[in-house]
Amino acid sequence: MKGQIAQRLSQKETYGPAANKNLQGILRKELLTNFGFEQMFLMADVLIDRFLTIIQEADVIHGPLEPFQTVVYGYDKLNKFEFARRPYHLHLRAARVTIVTAEEIARLQDGASLPQLRSEMAVRILREAYAQNVILSFTDVGLVMCQSPIRISQLVRQYREAQPGEFIPHCGSVLDMGSTQTHKREAILLYLQGHLTSEIARQIQHAPEDVDRYIYDYQRVIELAQEGKTVAQISFVTNLRPHLVREHIRLWKEFEAMKRVESADPTTDTEKGKPARPNKTDACHPGHDELSLPVPTSIVPDMVWNVKVPLGKKEGVSL
Repeated sequence: MKGQIAQRLSQKETYGPAANKNLQGILRKELLTNFGFEQMFLMADVLIDRFLTIIQEADVIHGPLEPFQTVVYGYDKLNKFEFARRPYHLHLRAARVTIVTAEEIARLQDGASLPQLRSEMAVRILREAYAQNVILSFTDVGLVMCQSPIRISQLVRQYREAQPGEFIPHCGSVLDMGSTQTHKREAILLYLQGHLTSEIARQIQHAPEDVDRYIYDYQRVIELAQEGKTVAQISFVTNLRPHLVREHIRLWKEFEAMKRVESADPTTDTEKGKPARPNKTDACHPGHDELSLPVPTSIVPDMVWNVKVPLGKKEGVSL
């Protein structure tokens, strides 16, 4: 027994240093000697393992890059916080994107001009990254294409006008970062038509918690506005920025106008042999004009009108 113990100790002394001649050993020595981890060996090992895991996940270059390819870091779609909208709250992830594809080069050879292709290239880069679970901003794409973020925003808008209804993933449409157009309007309208959160999330390609946040913010703003609160007061109470408060109020006015048009059209119900429905808002609150603010109950499903939503296959439900 004593001989076995002595042999094991001898082998540990001989081969032990070789076991630490790796990246883990370098990092452990750095933490123990320069960062105050002398008495925290276990904590140092846990941190090192986590750092190495992050490095491994960030390594997207599995083989040589193709011509005109580069690596760009964006926000990780799979590891975002529930209500995180600040950059420092979000995890980063690397993606391999192509600056210009062979197909695009062939189109240039056939006579297409580069300015004509830029909008398609910008959207393609956004989608390439999104397919790798990476969400890029207009700034990220601008750096790849040597364009300003404003120019990328213009290119994306041009593409959306030419291809309406297509989902374009970027920080604004997925994370609601920046001042870009979001799916707030579509989400609230589908909710007012009686759709479930899961259905809305699937149609607008958002996380369910984002849909719930749209609806919750809308409800809070409208309820406070009906109480006579100003935009500044609503912003303070709800912790929403003033421009978001004004956007919710504009959405409500738009929905109310759509509802009045539907209520004033007698063909909707008379086609089915039913008398036209009265305008419940006017009946309950006479004297309110189109600029008046809603009562809290105007956002519940019993006030839903029959309107078609362009981004889904379902029509609005008339309740």
